[in-house]
Amino acid sequence: MQLGTRSLAIQDETLRVLIRELGDECGRVLELIHQLQLSGLQDGQKAKILAELAASTVHLHTHCDDEFQTSLADELEQLSDE
Repeated sequence: MQLGTRSLAIQDETLRVLIRELGDECGRVLELIHQLQLSGLQDGQKAKILAELAASTVHLHTHCDDEFQTSLADELEQLSDE
């Protein structure tokens, strides 16, 4: 599931890319969870889904590192106090 080509209201280009990638990976996690909800899955199918889910969660954990958190904080600081 991709976010598409709609623009994000984020000033920093790197942060925009990171947020788009984060959204894509979250979409992938949701797809995998939905696959696990299917009835009649064979053990091999479950194993493949769970392995992909493990890889996605590691990617999400790695993606949301201190640098990403700092970039979010920097973006917040640039906003007016409206």
